Amino acid sequence: MKKVLRTFISLALSFTILLTSIFAISAPKKKTTIGTTTTNTTTTSTTTTASTTTTNTQKTVLGFTTYYYTNDSSSLNSLQNNYSAINEIVTATHVTDGYGNITGLIPVSQITYANDKNITPMIMIGNNFDGKVAQILLESEANRKNFINNLLNIIKNNGYKGVNIDLEGVYYYDRNYYTTLVSEVYNTLKPLGFKVTISVPAKTYDSLTNSWNGAYDYKALSNYVDEMIIMTYDEHYPGGSPGPVASIGWVENVIKYTLTVVPKEKVLLGVAAYGYDWSSLGTKAYSINGCYSLAQKNGAAIIWDDISKTSYFNYVDSSGISHSVWFEDAKSLQYKIELVNKYGLKGIGIWRLGLENSEYWGMIKLKFNK
Repeated sequence: MKKVLRTFISLALSFTILLTSIFAISAPKKKTTIGTTTTNTTTTSTTTTASTTTTNTQKTVLGFTTYYYTNDSSSLNSLQNNYSAINEIVTATHVTDGYGNITGLIPVSQITYANDKNITPMIMIGNNFDGKVAQILLESEANRKNFINNLLNIIKNNGYKGVNIDLEGVYYYDRNYYTTLVSEVYNTLKPLGFKVTISVPAKTYDSLTNSWNGAYDYKALSNYVDEMIIMTYDEHYPGGSPGPVASIGWVENVIKYTLTVVPKEKVLLGVAAYGYDWSSLGTKAYSINGCYSLAQKNGAAIIWDDISKTSYFNYVDSSGISHSVWFEDAKSLQYKIELVNKYGLKGIGIWRLGLENSEYWGMIKLKFNK
């Protein structure tokens, strides 16, 4: 993701994101301090061990899930409706502070359902897109050890089968420290049978001083992960100029660079299930169906951009303000999936379950023979 966009989403994690649809792209997570973590408000204590997940010879479909409040069912409903096409879920539910203390809600129903359906549930650990938090964590061996110990306790006590490290906004000069953390997580969790994955900003070349993606050494990191989710979305982002969320040319260039340093068998292509509405008032986010509804409400014709292979429309609201809306849908997803097949990538990672629609899943099932 672009830095400005991820800052936008971090506002959601700070309880202030501006959305006009109940299908928020990202939203606040109620937090409870974790030495061990909590299940809603009750601390869990039943220890589980990692189990071997049956290898799926088809492409891997990973779905990110959210759990913003107790009994939030948006992602769970999508998981239940589409479980036959899903191999893994990552619950975007937890964050760390600089000292390795992890907070968040445990989505018990999601984890239980996934395990029952032989879908691998993993926990995402973020940092609220705060580079300073990441710096304090990464540059201290003691803080990293505390982080890993807390992470392992959460995984063991709550039925998770792995982790997704999603530290963003990491300062470029902490590049080696970030790789060190991932290697330490891998060397601790992998021997116990747990899966280790990371989400990284997309890039078409490696710049050691890039303020947004310079900290992520794809080549070195690939040695310490089972899967690397490349966040190939938000090419255009809130706060920037209107345009495709993920144009096909940009996505392909990201893939081409990635495969020069990362084995294709470890790469999951990040795909979006949302769109943005840009205007002079700011930028608002919508689910796929939210975008369709917005076009219908304003009498706007949806246009297919054959260069970017994405859909968009323009409209003028009742106050006379012009809007430009670009979004991902089943048609644009088709071209991304064809790139996955063309380059032999492991699969896709969807942000997020609860934003897609039935046509989106139909395309996945068709192209991946699920």
